Amino acid sequence: MAEADLDPLLVIEQYSFPTPWKRSMYESDIDANRHARFFVIETKDQHELVGYIGSWFIYDEAHIGTIATKQEYRGRRIAEQLIAYTAFQGIQEGIAYIVLEVRVSNEAAITLYERLGFTQVGLRKRYYTDTQEDALLMTCRDMEGMARRLDIEEVPDER
Repeated sequence: MAEADLDPLLVIEQYSFPTPWKRSMYESDIDANRHARFFVIETKDQHELVGYIGSWFIYDEAHIGTIATKQEYRGRRIAEQLIAYTAFQGIQEGIAYIVLEVRVSNEAAITLYERLGFTQVGLRKRYYTDTQEDALLMTCRDMEGMARRLDIEEVPDER
């Protein structure tokens, strides 16, 4: 992901999350965080950014910090492809598993993560400071299986 992707990404971010990340948070990760990995998916024809994922590769863990899909593209496996590509990249860099937090009220995301092979391994009480909502801690250890979900026609952009 490049800084040029930030404007369309931030539009998606605004309507996807109650407390969206600020531009400066993305800029800091892109410019200065050697652990950060951000990938985007664009449409083939118009190069419209339709989804993104941000994670940190630390030791043997990929920690997904953010993932979102443009509203009109939801249900088209964009998030699945972003997670699969993160797994694919992670394998190349020695990552053994993926971890993420998800709001306990986000049933659609929980269903997706479980379908992709994530399991609940913990609960973080009052994790989200904006609402004091709990977060499920979920992990996927089948990196190879996750990477096999990658549809080569939908490979995210590594900019």
